Amino acid sequence: MIKPNPSAFAGTCALALALALSGCGGDIEARMAEVRALQDVGQYQASIDELRQILSIEPDLPEATYRLGVALLQTGEPSRAVWALEKATENPAYAIRAALLLASAHFSQQNFEASIRAADRALEIDPDQHAALRMRAKANVGAARFEESLADASRLLETYPDDYGVQAIYASVLTDLGRLDEARVAHDRLKETALSGNDPSISHRGCIAPAIFAKDQLQDNELAAELFDDCTDRFPANAFVIGEAMRFHDSSGHPENATKLIRRAVEEAPENLSLRSHLGTRLRNRGDLEGAEQVFRDAAESFQSAGAWNLLTNFYRLQKRSADALAAIEQVAELSGGGNDQLHFAQADILIDLGNHDRAEAIAASIEEPTYTRLLLGRIALEQGEPKRALEHFEQGIRSWPNNAGARYLAGRAALELGDTDRAISEFREAMRVDNTATPASEVLARVHFELGDYSEALRIGQLARRHPDANLPNVLTVAARSFTALGQYDDARQVLELLRTRPDMRLHGAEELAAVELAAEGPTAAVASIETSGIDISAPDNSVLLRSWVDAMLAAAGRSSAALRRLDRIVAAHPDQATNHELRGLVLLELGRDDEAAAALEKSIALEPEYAPGHAGLASLSARRNDLEKAVELFDKASELAPDTAPYAYSAAQLSLALGDQSGAETRLREVVRRFPSHAGARNNLAWLLAEQGESLDAALALAEQAQRLDPSPEVLDTLGWVRFRRGEYPAAVAALEQAVEAREDSASMRYRLGIALSRNGDAERAHKELQTAVDTGNFPEADDARRELARLAP
Repeated sequence: MIKPNPSAFAGTCALALALALSGCGGDIEARMAEVRALQDVGQYQASIDELRQILSIEPDLPEATYRLGVALLQTGEPSRAVWALEKATENPAYAIRAALLLASAHFSQQNFEASIRAADRALEIDPDQHAALRMRAKANVGAARFEESLADASRLLETYPDDYGVQAIYASVLTDLGRLDEARVAHDRLKETALSGNDPSISHRGCIAPAIFAKDQLQDNELAAELFDDCTDRFPANAFVIGEAMRFHDSSGHPENATKLIRRAVEEAPENLSLRSHLGTRLRNRGDLEGAEQVFRDAAESFQSAGAWNLLTNFYRLQKRSADALAAIEQVAELSGGGNDQLHFAQADILIDLGNHDRAEAIAASIEEPTYTRLLLGRIALEQGEPKRALEHFEQGIRSWPNNAGARYLAGRAALELGDTDRAISEFREAMRVDNTATPASEVLARVHFELGDYSEALRIGQLARRHPDANLPNVLTVAARSFTALGQYDDARQVLELLRTRPDMRLHGAEELAAVELAAEGPTAAVASIETSGIDISAPDNSVLLRSWVDAMLAAAGRSSAALRRLDRIVAAHPDQATNHELRGLVLLELGRDDEAAAALEKSIALEPEYAPGHAGLASLSARRNDLEKAVELFDKASELAPDTAPYAYSAAQLSLALGDQSGAETRLREVVRRFPSHAGARNNLAWLLAEQGESLDAALALAEQAQRLDPSPEVLDTLGWVRFRRGEYPAAVAALEQAVEAREDSASMRYRLGIALSRNGDAERAHKELQTAVDTGNFPEADDARRELARLAP
């Protein structure tokens, strides 16, 4: 065997180094020529590696440093471009150009002070540098240095009086300074310049500028309407102009005018698929589903393009019409020559919606991109009720593609089903960060925050959800209205619900939600009045959801149960085959203490509809009243099985299991409620208490008690939190929570007993004795004997 010669190896290295330094693979100038050629044709990404290699050989080459900064800026990495541009400004040949780009890089990152400094550097070299003055004027606006910005804008206006961009800066700065009379003149001039010029890219924007100014700054809707109408007449099919005018009409209470504008735009430019898409989406959001479908179908059939058929596919998916969506996407595949991985992914996704998991899995196996395959397998597992396995698939996809919004959203859904709310929130936020328009993550996250009692955050996220082009606006607005109600902002809630009630398909839901607002704001009588003046016939079978709200409000209002029964009798007589009518009548009879009649009515509801969950739940309540707790648990379990999305059924079964002494059964049911319903404070409170009593899983008990306390800061929940702290040996924290509970419920001997023993363990024997003695003096209570023993132990 021939051994390597170390000296020969060293010689090879030296030769390689010498070649590199002399320009191995071509000299530096030749390589720079290649970089220039790449950048001249816009291939900035391809030039970056070559520039880095050149700079590793010749780190002080000014042109290479400058061009690297340019490439990084052009490829969307302004923060990484900064160092290269900073260095390039040190060379006189590139100082101005690099300073201008540096100012732009800082501006794009909203680092306005740094942007001003970079522009200053260019102006020190050339005080009349037009681009530097522009950039500094804009950066000064960003930094709220309006006077300095006005000085630059005025200087530019003297030199370039007819420059549209300069006029726009000047008008904007005057507005920011509150000099509205001058700003109005400047905006009028801006429009004149835009319309008199030959640049179609600015004519429509200049036209609309005074209208937006009148709306936002002058708050003169009459003037704004006149100016918007002028622009829509001039540019009847311009998407930007039409969009701004539609927003004005919507916000000023004339949505019908907005719809007329987009219809006219489609008539003016029938070849514009984007305008048709806007019209279809608007009609869908306004509740005109038939009209929306017609727009999308006409577009698909007239354009006969993959893009048009894809719009129809998306419409059907949003309407949960999966069979129609599958037929439409097959047209997309045919028109696109079979389609790519993305199209196959969408096909498989629709098949999963249809429950055709075998065919979906077969398509998943044919997809080349492994991340798509993992996401589909995860979705299948999720639909099959296996969230843990689903999350494993999604995690694999995220590792390969961390910035995939869809993978993050699906992982959030799986985590939510597993009861891991923190993980779900994190994944939904990541999905929004990557692309808020790609998934309904913001819509789901707003609901999660609402259910967790974080109402302000629910409203903030809900605002983002409303910007989603395919947002389920009824759901988003419902969460907003309920959040405002929870915060006591009833007028805001009513205003949101007006948007719902203007939609024909949401009128019923809007009335139901408004009744809930009035119940919270003014009480049950106001809720009843809201329903009765809604113009909706609550006796009609299709309106049973509002009838239920009316019955609830009538039962909550003092002395109105008999009146409710009389009306329900008439409704049952008119519609004897409606299970809901008999069930609601049974609930009213139950309230009136007429148990036998209530039983007959509830049994009739089940006879009409054997799988009618509320009927089983009503019979469960009746069984509990008759002290047949085992039967009540059985019936509540049945109701929960039939309506798994209704928390009270499973929670009631858990409560009754506790009353029966079945702690294991109660714990199992409570864990299920906690997993499926993030906003259920009672289940969290009770499960925390059970775990504390068992002395097990005390970390989980504390987390549950704290979640319950955030959702419901009632004395009962504070009592649980204090007791969990006590069982963990955290006596000062236990005392603090129990003191709050006792302060709110001074008549509770049990709470006072727990405060007493917490004080005792915390070393405050005197106060402990006082609280325990007060508890004992109230009479008999479950812990009375324990309290007496503790008093004896504390006796001097």
